[in-house]
Amino acid sequence: RSKSWPEARRLEERMCRNLLKVLIFLAGFSLVASPSQAQSFDIVKMADGVYAAIGREGVASNGAFIVNQDDVVVVDTHYRPSWARDLIAEIRKVTNKPVRYVVNTHWHNDHTQGNQAYVSVFGPNVEYLAQHLTREDMAGKAIPSVQDALTKGVPANIARLEKILNDGKDSQGNPLPDEARQRTERQLASQKSYLEELKALQITLPTITFERSLFLHHADRDIHIYYFGKGHTRGDVVVYLPKEKVVVTGDLLTNGIPFMRDAYPSQWIGTLEAIQKLDWTQASPGHGGVQQGKEQIGKLMAYMKDMVAAVKDAIAKGLSLEDAKKSIDLSKHTSSFPNFQQGSPAAIERTWMELTGKIPD
Repeated sequence: RSKSWPEARRLEERMCRNLLKVLIFLAGFSLVASPSQAQSFDIVKMADGVYAAIGREGVASNGAFIVNQDDVVVVDTHYRPSWARDLIAEIRKVTNKPVRYVVNTHWHNDHTQGNQAYVSVFGPNVEYLAQHLTREDMAGKAIPSVQDALTKGVPANIARLEKILNDGKDSQGNPLPDEARQRTERQLASQKSYLEELKALQITLPTITFERSLFLHHADRDIHIYYFGKGHTRGDVVVYLPKEKVVVTGDLLTNGIPFMRDAYPSQWIGTLEAIQKLDWTQASPGHGGVQQGKEQIGKLMAYMKDMVAAVKDAIAKGLSLEDAKKSIDLSKHTSSFPNFQQGSPAAIERTWMELTGKIPD
């Protein structure tokens, strides 16, 4: 039956309203969904112009960026240049200002191998800042480790993962469940893509180094970079923003017991004490989420003091390293660190090596 003109007009209006609702819904969905695509980081605003870049699963290490009146300062550059480019994309969502400075808090590859991305994107005026010992270790350790990863480590990982998939069994010889197979396939794809990046990867060394401190004076803020002594490595620095009361710590502070391979545990305590004395309310650590207040650094200091004292006592008693590991009881700190079971024995061993003179001073 044909509709009258008023009825037809009302029907047309309802259709238009419904179509508009659908378009609004789809636009909203797009705005919500798109930021999660191909992101490597959760970007956390800590203060005006100050952002932590918290590595997502698989990326792990964190960074930070500071948007100033005329430029951007980046802290740490992650394990892969592709992840550094992901962070550059996040920075460009916030500002179109160029990155002028990159700070490397220490030499480890998961904080430096993305350096080359910044000079590639922003040109030769990018300056790389680090403590002078970090530059020495990047040249003497990071560069050789890239070659080792390219020729040995990553190809061996690829071969191991391919064997697991071809055999359909895990490393213990058990049948591979679907979930484990899918996880192994993802790991294999990741290792293959990393191998391709390694072929073109060049360690970009710091262009400006310092001994104890370096200050960047901007119209809108001062950025302090401090070296307080040995800790996670021999050249760790922290980036401190006094106006915003924010500190970016690298791996001197994490969400657990930090990695100890290159550490100086007995000296690390003094470095932590110096960081704690700064006037800050938020910390962006090298791994884990943004920390509010000083509770976590307090927990790490308490653990480190007890652990170093216990190792000194074991050495004084003439105990071997293995006997010391068995006898030292630090279980009261278990709840403070998610990686206590793995991290504490490594910390005890490294401290033993330091205090018995088995690592360079």
